[in-house]
Parts: sequence; structure tokens; C-alpha cells
Amino acid sequence: MKRIVESCAREVLETVPVVMRFIRDQVRRRHATGLSLPQFRTLIFLNRVRDSSLSAVAGHLGLSLPAMSRLINGLVAGGLVRRQTVSTNRRRIALTLTARGQATLEKVRSEIRLQLAGWLRVLSVPEQKSIQRAMRTLHNVFGLQTATEGKTRRSVA
Repeated sequence: MKRIVESCAREVLETVPVVMRFIRDQVRRRHATGLSLPQFRTLIFLNRVRDSSLSAVAGHLGLSLPAMSRLINGLVAGGLVRRQTVSTNRRRIALTLTARGQATLEKVRSEIRLQLAGWLRVLSVPEQKSIQRAMRTLHNVFGLQTATEGKTRRSVA
């Protein structure tokens, strides 16, 4: 049992960076959107964790607060993110996607999905379904953890 778990962990550790490299390259190719990979990841995080704090986003991306602040300033200036004072705590600023930010995120995601689909078409339908099941399983395992971390970071920050 221990061997299969370790083998599975090794496969995830070897595969996820390769897939992320593909996604990073796709984001970079979309110069029309003007998004960098950290900006794209920020939009994804803010879409998932609404009314997030600067420190929660910085923690998720692994950036310092000053670097994250500069990144957010650019997204605010571009009309993709909005800063709002929290009504229950005026010292706390909540970050949310604007309608333009949401539309930009969906456009880039849709384009990348099409590119991924093109590459995955070479697989048989059973292989595609196997990947789909594996991705759902990984999402169920890790999605809860990251959602919980986002809420914890939000409440701590």
C-alpha cells in the first residue's frame, strides 16, 4: 500500500509542473490580454476566494506583501480588480474581481482550455476519461485544503 501511495505522489510531483509549464506558456502567448502568469494566478485566486485580503493572495502566490501590492496596483489600474473597504473593519481592504477582470479571466481560461483540448485529442476516449476522473479526484483532495487555507488566511489577515 505504501509503495502505491509513494508512486502516486511521485507521478503527481513529476506531472503537475509539466502541465503548469504548458499553462504558463499559454498565458505568455496571450499578450493581447497583457497578463503575466502571477496576474493570471491572482485573478484565479480572487475568483475562487472572494473579498480576499492582500496577504491571503500574497501567501497563495508566494510573494512578499510589497510585490503583491505592486501586482494588485497594476490589476486595479487595468480595471481588473477592485479594492473595497470592509464595512465591519475599515482598516481591512477586500480585493474582488471587476466584471472586466472576470471576463478577462474567462477569456484566457477558455483559450487555454481549447489549447489543452487540442493536445488531449491524441488520447483515446478511455484515456481522456481516466484523466478526467483523476483530475476530479485530485481536485476533491486538494481543493478542500486550498479553499480552507484561503478562508483561514482571509480571517487571519
